[in-house]
Amino acid sequence: MGQKRDVIIVVAVAMLCSLSLAFAVETMASFTQAYVPSACFDRTDKGTLIAGFGNSMWNRDLCGQKLKVTCIDENRENCKSSSVIVTLVDHCEGCADSITLSEDAFDVIANKDAGNVKVEYEL
Repeated sequence: MGQKRDVIIVVAVAMLCSLSLAFAVETMASFTQAYVPSACFDRTDKGTLIAGFGNSMWNRDLCGQKLKVTCIDENRENCKSSSVIVTLVDHCEGCADSITLSEDAFDVIANKDAGNVKVEYEL
């Protein structure tokens, strides 16, 4: 009986440890062409799939974090079917509650003609 209980406890702990603590947050996203210099990495190039957080979301401790961004705009014609993984590199000082994606990252998830789309992101 003791071994069976130990196995059940081990399985329960393994299941709890495999749960993701990530959660999706909804906001608006737009795109820009330049991210050098950036608030996080100055003039160091971090590739083309990058993003910046607006004022209310900005936290320098998040520099370099990977975000999974998915378009969830009500106008589904604005969205493409995939998500994109971006690196957080910048602070968009003129943006309130939004993400500014690089043009390449935005193009993965949405039609650029839309300009701004509703997205969800996960850290």
